[in-house]
Amino acid sequence: MNILNRKVALITGALSDIGRATAQAFARAGYSVVLNYRHHSEQAETMVETLVRDWQAPHSKAIQADIRYHDEVRFLFEQTYNTYGKLDVLVNNAGVNRDNSFLEMSEEEWETVISTILKGSFLCSQEFARRYRGASGNIINLGAVTGVKGRMNGANYCSARAGILALTKCMALELAPKIRVNTVTPGRIDTGELRERYQFDDEHSRERYEQDIPLGRMGVPDDVASMIMFLVEKGEYITGQNFFVDGGLYMR
Repeated sequence: MNILNRKVALITGALSDIGRATAQAFARAGYSVVLNYRHHSEQAETMVETLVRDWQAPHSKAIQADIRYHDEVRFLFEQTYNTYGKLDVLVNNAGVNRDNSFLEMSEEEWETVISTILKGSFLCSQEFARRYRGASGNIINLGAVTGVKGRMNGANYCSARAGILALTKCMALELAPKIRVNTVTPGRIDTGELRERYQFDDEHSRERYEQDIPLGRMGVPDDVASMIMFLVEKGEYITGQNFFVDGGLYMR
C-alpha cells in the first residue's frame, strides 16, 4: 500500500505495554504508526524496528516529545505532518504515577501527573483537531477505573483520569461530526507496572488480585488495543462514551 493511501495513527506514551499493543494493532490494520515517547530513544527505535519486522509496518516513526509542553506538542504534530501529510487517529495514552498520601503529596507530584495525563491530552487533542481536515477523525483517551472509584495515595492520578472523562464529553460535543472522541478505561491489565507494584510473580498474590474479577482473569494489553481498534474501525455512530475493559470488575 502506498504511504499516501495509508491512514495514520499517533500514540502518545507508546513505549508502555498498552501503547505497544495498540501500535501493533494499528500496524496489523495497515496504518502508518507514529510512536510518541519522552525518554528511552533506543527503546523507541527498537520498537519501530519490531513493527517493521514483525508487523509489516514499514511506515512507522518514533518522535520524542514531552506532551506537557505546547511547543513540544506542536513539534510532534509538525513532524508527523511533514512525514505523512495527515493524521487520522490520536490515542492519548501517556500517563505517569507519583503516588503519595493526600496530606503528604507535594505540588510537584500533583502537577507532574495532572500535566502529563490531563493537560497533555488536552494539548494533543487541540493540536489534532486544529489540523484535521477529514470527515472521520478519531480521538481515543485512556481512562482508569480509579478515575471513577478513587483509591488510596492516588489523588493526583485519580483526579487526572476523572478529568479525562469530562474532557472526552466536552470534546465530543464540540468536535462532532468530523471527529469522534471516546474513552477506553482499562481495569486490571497485566502490565509490567502492575506486576511490580502487586508482586504478580508470586502466584498467590496474583490469585488474590484476580479473584474478584467476574471473568476470572486479569486483562492483557491486547484486550485494550482491541477495544480501541473497534471504536476507530467499527464505531461510526459512537462518540462521547466511556468503555470499561475490566472483565466486569467495575460492577463489583
